[in-house]
Amino acid sequence: MAKQKGILKLKGTMGDITFYKSGDGYLAREKGGIEKNRILTDPAFKRTRENGMEFGTAGKGGQLIRKAERMLIRQARDRRLTSRLLQLLMSVIKTDQLNDRGRRTVQDGDMSLLEGFDFNLKGKLNTVFFNGYTPSFDRSTGTLEVVIPEFVPIETIDAPRGTHTYK
Repeated sequence: MAKQKGILKLKGTMGDITFYKSGDGYLAREKGGIEKNRILTDPAFKRTRENGMEFGTAGKGGQLIRKAERMLIRQARDRRLTSRLLQLLMSVIKTDQLNDRGRRTVQDGDMSLLEGFDFNLKGKLNTVFFNGYTPSFDRSTGTLEVVIPEFVPIETIDAPRGTHTYK
C-alpha cells in the first residue's frame, strides 16, 4: 500500500487508484486483479478457491467467537482483534487432518492453539488476572467451556490504581 504524504489527504477513487483512510493513516491502492469468473472456473485457480474457502471459514469462526464474547470484549478489545483472531484461526484450520484442503474446519483443527489468545494486546489477561482457568472443547457438540475457580478479586486482579469497583 502506498502512503499519502503532503497537505492534501484524499478519499475516493480517481481512475484506477483508490484513496482511503485506515488506522495506519491515509493510503492509496491501485485497482487490479483477475476477473471473478476466471477465478471461479479456471483449473489453474483451484488452490486460490481452496484458500478462499478456508479464509471464509476462519472469518466466520472469528465472527462467532467475537459475537459470543461481545459483552466481555466490548470495552477491552484492540483495533487489530479481528485480524489477529483470523490469523490464529487460519493456523488452527491448517492443522485439520480430517478434511481435504478447502474443506478444513476450525473445530477439526488443533484447538489448543487458541489457548492464551488475548482479546486486547494492551491489557493481556495473564498480566491482570492471576487466578487461572481451565478451558475445554467438546468436539462432538462444538462447545467450549471455560471454568474459573472461585477467587478473591483484591488478591487475583491487578486493577489500575484508583479503581474501586470491578465489572
